[in-house]
Amino acid sequence: MPLENVASPLPEPVGQIEQALGALLRLTRAPRFAETVRQRAGAEVDRAGYAVLVRVSELGPVRLSELAQYLGLDVSTVSRQVQQLEQRGLVDRSPDPLDGRAALLELSVPGREIMQKMRDAWCETVADVVNTWKPGDIERFGGLMDRFVADVVKYLDTN
Repeated sequence: MPLENVASPLPEPVGQIEQALGALLRLTRAPRFAETVRQRAGAEVDRAGYAVLVRVSELGPVRLSELAQYLGLDVSTVSRQVQQLEQRGLVDRSPDPLDGRAALLELSVPGREIMQKMRDAWCETVADVVNTWKPGDIERFGGLMDRFVADVVKYLDTN
């Protein structure tokens, strides 16, 4: 019997987590998923722009160089994305009071509104996905996800 027809055993629990996380990341980064969330939010923000908005929201006010470092991208790439968001009125740039040569980025009022719409759309989409789950299962899953994220942060901070 050829190997490709042999059912592979279920992966060990850690392997199962790794596979599920990989699949989840691929699914949520898929254009179809992003389009679903964008349509639900009524927002015309592409995936790259949304990533910048999220990070500016979390870090702001933030320098462009810090934002690029946090995103793991080249400053010139992030600069182009920020310029597009500025032109749309979603990001504001102001002088850094500690260094007059530098600027600080933060979300504008419309930027914060778009972020809230996108977050709401994400929550609605997740709610649709788990709508057949028992409430206790949703609560346990949310708690375990929070714990996992906190432990990843702790791991990264200590390694």
